[in-house]
Amino acid sequence: MNRPPLLPCALVAASWAVAAHAQQAEPVALEASRDYLLGASLSSSRDPFGTNEQKLGLRPIWAFQLGRFRFATSGASALLAQGRETVDSGVSTVLARSDLLSLSTSLSIDEGRSWKDDPVYGGLPRVRDTVRGRVTAGVTLSPRWSASLRASQDLLGRDGGLRLDSGLNYRHPLSPQTHWDLSLGIGWANGTYRQTHYGIAPNAATATGLQAYALGSGFDGASLGWRLTSALNRNWVAYGGLSVYQLQGAVSRSPLATRNTTFGATLGLAYRNN
Repeated sequence: MNRPPLLPCALVAASWAVAAHAQQAEPVALEASRDYLLGASLSSSRDPFGTNEQKLGLRPIWAFQLGRFRFATSGASALLAQGRETVDSGVSTVLARSDLLSLSTSLSIDEGRSWKDDPVYGGLPRVRDTVRGRVTAGVTLSPRWSASLRASQDLLGRDGGLRLDSGLNYRHPLSPQTHWDLSLGIGWANGTYRQTHYGIAPNAATATGLQAYALGSGFDGASLGWRLTSALNRNWVAYGGLSVYQLQGAVSRSPLATRNTTFGATLGLAYRNN
């Protein structure tokens, strides 16, 4: 049974929301060497590749500022964004900022993928860990709408290639302490990235008996997410969200793709010192 494309459905939802208008509080920047966040998140997710089932995991989240540089785990941005600036995971710094535009750069670890415990794809070579350098441009479209474009490049030459990820976000304030976000994202990658993550090389096909699969550059996925974030008091902040991710184009036809659409949910709670 064919599923309806995710991207058009998301655009319909976004078009419905654009009619609303409201003012938001001006974001407050993290104070150098003073602000930090510590917490935990519980998430349910599933990899669209391989035979892994839906997994439930608990992990720590944290963020702090040291001079111009910020250090944060994935998920910390969702909590620090409540009345503050969004923070990328990894090590990041803001290069330029105005009322409408921002430019930042960051480093993060791409953990790759291991197939060793997969009963079907266990003979495939590991997608190696690497360090990715990222440059992110953001634009404020209106008090509620914002957009971003991120370029991410493998810096260690481990066949990680280049990715471009774009996003459109609508924020609806419920109170000065609480808001919800509706986010749409689409991703593009060059041939090196896509072959490493979604392809099967001829020698790997021979060793495993799987069908060889080669693909070039193109769009690989679209996502839609909804998240509610609330400052419970001056120090404690919490969030919860739902997401759906759908593979696109040649990636969805890869022998590694055992499901084209996956769903996720997350809850987070953290303490902020300021």
